[in-house]
Order: sequence, then C-alpha cells, then structure tokens
Amino acid sequence: MTLSDYKQQSIAQLLNNIKSIATDNLEPAFFQTLLGCLEDPVFVKNTRHEWVFANEAFHELIGCNDLIGKTDADFLPADQVQQFYDGDDYVINNQTSLTQEEQVGEECYALVKKIPIYLPDNSKGLFGIIFDISQYRKVQLEVEKLKVAKEQSLSDPLTGLANRRYLDEHYTQLNEKTDSMPCARGILHIDLDYFKEINDTKGHSVGDAVLVNVARVLRNSVRPDDFVARVGGDEFVIIIEKTTEEILEKAAQRVISAFAEPMKIGEEICAVSVSVGIAFDNANQSLCQMLKLADLALYRAKNDGRNRFEHFSIPLLQQHESLRAKRDEFRAGMKDGQFFPFYQPQFDTKTLQITGVEALARWNHPVRGILPPAAFLELAAAERSLIDLDRQIIRVAFSDVRQLINNGYSLPSLSVNVSSQSLSTHEMVDEICGLSPFPNQICVELLESMLLDEPDGIVSDNLARIKNMGISLDIDDFGSGHSSFLGMLEAKPDRVKIDRRLVIPMVESEKHRRLVQSIILIADSLGMQTVAEGVESEQHRQLLLQYNCNVIQGFGFAKPMHLDDLTKLLTRKAA
Repeated sequence: MTLSDYKQQSIAQLLNNIKSIATDNLEPAFFQTLLGCLEDPVFVKNTRHEWVFANEAFHELIGCNDLIGKTDADFLPADQVQQFYDGDDYVINNQTSLTQEEQVGEECYALVKKIPIYLPDNSKGLFGIIFDISQYRKVQLEVEKLKVAKEQSLSDPLTGLANRRYLDEHYTQLNEKTDSMPCARGILHIDLDYFKEINDTKGHSVGDAVLVNVARVLRNSVRPDDFVARVGGDEFVIIIEKTTEEILEKAAQRVISAFAEPMKIGEEICAVSVSVGIAFDNANQSLCQMLKLADLALYRAKNDGRNRFEHFSIPLLQQHESLRAKRDEFRAGMKDGQFFPFYQPQFDTKTLQITGVEALARWNHPVRGILPPAAFLELAAAERSLIDLDRQIIRVAFSDVRQLINNGYSLPSLSVNVSSQSLSTHEMVDEICGLSPFPNQICVELLESMLLDEPDGIVSDNLARIKNMGISLDIDDFGSGHSSFLGMLEAKPDRVKIDRRLVIPMVESEKHRRLVQSIILIADSLGMQTVAEGVESEQHRQLLLQYNCNVIQGFGFAKPMHLDDLTKLLTRKAA
C-alpha cells in the first residue's frame, strides 16, 4: 500500500467515525474534547464559512490564537478565499465529501478532507481535517524526477527514439519473457546511404533535420508495437515480434519504399535512401548476436549496390568468417614481412636482350605458398595498407637490385608499381628518391586509371619530383578501358605499357592488331616508347616487331621469378 492509499484509508475511517459521533447528538463538550486530542489540524465550519471549532493544531497552522467566528477571508487572499468557499458550499449543499490537495508553502503540501455534518443546533456544517503530506510530495517529486531522468537516459535526444541502452534493456526483457517458450522475432538493421555526403555538403544542421525526419518515417512505416531505436549516427534498429521471414522482408521493403521521394528540409532537397540487413531469431539469441547477424546482412546489402535489403544466411556468415580470417592473415603477413617481389624480365623486341625487370608483389604465405597479387590486393585496399605494401616491395626490390649490381650483373632498369595512394603522400616519394640505388635505372609504373583523375597538388608535385630525379615513368595497363590521352599528355610518361588483354588476342583478331598498332603509332608520335604485356609466343613478337613496339614482356619469354632464378638467368645471358 502506498502512502497515498494509507492516508485515504485512514481519513475515510476517521471521518466516518466523526460523522457518526456528530449525528449521534453527543454533548458538544465531549465532541470538542475528542477532536482537540487529534494531532492533525481539524476544524468545523458553518454555512457562513465561519469556524465554529478548531483544535490547537489548526490554530498553530493558521497562526492565530482565536479563530472562532472568523473566516478564511481574515487571513487569505481573495482568490484563494473564494476557492475555499466554493469547496465548502459544494460539500454542504450537495451533502457529499470532498478531498483537495493544496500547496500551502513553497515546499509544503496539505491533503484536506471535508465532509458534511450537522452542528449541535441541527444546522448544516462541515468537518475538515488536514494532513501534512509535504514529505510524501517531496518523495513523489523525487520519484518523478528519477522517472523523467531514466526516460531521458533511454531516449535519443535528437530523434526521440529509443537509444542503444533502451534497446539493450528491451531485448533482454523480451528474452526473459519468452525463456520458457521462444518467440520468433526479427531485427532490421538500417543504415542511411551516403549520409556523410549530406553532412559534408549541406551542413550538420540539415543532417540532423534529416535524421529527425528519418525517425518519423521509420515509426510510420512499422506497426505500433514494433520497437524503433537509433543506435548510431545514421544507424537504426527495428525489432519486430511474432513474425516470420516473409513479414520481415515486407517490412524492410516498406521501409525502403518510404524513402523513394526526396526530403525537403527548409530550402534544401535531400535524396535519402537506406540499406537494410535482416536477421531472424526463433531461439532467444542475445541482442549482441542478433545485431552481428543483421550487420553482416547490412554489409552485403551495401556492397551489392545499396538501397536494398539482404537476409542473413549461413553462407553469408561463412563468407564473413573467411574474409576475417584472410584479413587477420594479411595483417600478420605485413607485420612479419611476408611480402616480397618476384621479377619478370622485359626484352628488346628485336634482339631479345634483357632491358629490365618489373618487380611484382608476391605473398609468401606460410600455409598456401607463394600467392599472386590477385590473392591480396583487395585485402590491402580494404585494410588501407596499399602504401605499406608498396613500401615493403620497393625496399626489398631496391635492395635486391643493389646486390645484383654490386655482384657485377648488368640490369638496365627496374620497374616498380606505385599505387595512387602512395603518390598522394610526400613520404612515399621521399623513400623512392632516397632509396633508389641508381635513379636513372628506376622506372615507376602508374595504373592507367590514374590518368582519369584530375591530379591534386601533391600528386603533381610528386610526379615532377620523380621526373626531376631521373626516374622514368610508365603508364601501366594502357588500353584497358580507361584510356585518357589528355591525361597521358599531362603525365608525360616515358613509356606506355599496352594491356595484355589487347595483346594476347592479336594473333587471332584483326581488330586487336589494328588497335595495338594505333597505340604504338600514337606513343611513337609523342616520343614515348611502348612495352607490350602478355606476349606469349613468337607470333606475338613478330607482329609487335612489325609495328615497331620497343619492348615485350610475357610468359612466352619469361615468367615472374624469384631473385635466385633471375640471378641464374642473368648469368646465362652474360655467358
């Protein structure tokens, strides 16, 4: 029983007794003696609102030694007096009781109960008793403050949705309720597509307004009983109970469709789309586990084009675990120096003399053996380790070439591949220029796709520094689908390397022959040499010789090889 319930019960019992005493026509003196013994303030009024009795506690409350014959008007403001009078008249005229709570000070509260009685002269009157409930109200206010504080701690201040803490508590409660009988439920993990671009281009105030609108759209897109929470900057979670995978799929599609029309934020028009990961739970799994599964599905949805949903599945988990294992292996390989160069010789098309070698990255995997770039370049990009990978390969290659030259071998040039990320930093170019054993024998290869990008100040400066050091510049994989002759003119390379996908079909394809010949003619007219990749036969060499291609490179003449094998090849060539 709460304090309020206890007070109400006590009041009711006491007043019933008082009313019984009053109606039994007991002697007034006895009546007054009885009431005078009560610790709580009590009073009796007549129809003229005059006090005809008040015990000592009531006198102390009002602050007057003699209240008999006086009214509220003698002590209180007019507006408060009228309020009391209205209450008195209501009790007496309707012969019914009335309970009122009054604030009688800054932190003082009273509970006033009035009941109709008959006075000793049989005229109508009322009996009132006042309980001090200040302490109770203080506790009640503290409880209300704590309740508000808890609600605030469980809600997202921007959108008003539940926050991550509330989501955790809610999901735990759901699992506790269904321990004996698991209930099928699902999670939709929702992430805004390209939200960072809205913040970057339109400002964070517009971004915040978008998030508020997204919260409203999500609430309107699901059932009233579905639980919607904001768990990150632009990430939301919806919990749907008593569901099926089909229902979850329909809910996800409904959410995606709700963002088909752009949002109008003030004067700004913001196109918003979402990706959704779906996880289905019929075994009371933890929220952490369910979010992990939904997050995997969300990751796949984003990778597959965004603005779509994806279900979690066992194959998806297996792919994720495999990728994670590969990333762990890659990190360990980078730390342990497992990456090193193989070398593929390049030959003069006419004489077949070695004109140089290209350093090609390899991974000396402790279990899978020597792996080609196709097995790790995407991992390096995902781990943002392309610069570190370039650095490892270049350091080893420069060291190997220095060793070869010191041992008396002739190696006209060494080509090293440099990623666009490496060219965007001064540190990497500092290393190339500083470590190069013989700058005029070093060639830096850039992917053709870099020609499409407008070079920023750092890239332009780095290209100029490379050229000024006497280091040659090659454009790799030219003709692979991103050809930019304007970019080639800007970069001013020394050589153009024709992509193997154009070279290999030459023997059988007239179109490919014409295209390769055209590239060679254009390069020659600009004072650039050409290197043909993918040369796999003598027929290829004869055609390229006919077209005046300067250098050939391919499996038909030499495969990429270890330094030891390169040393043996150079020894044979020198014999």
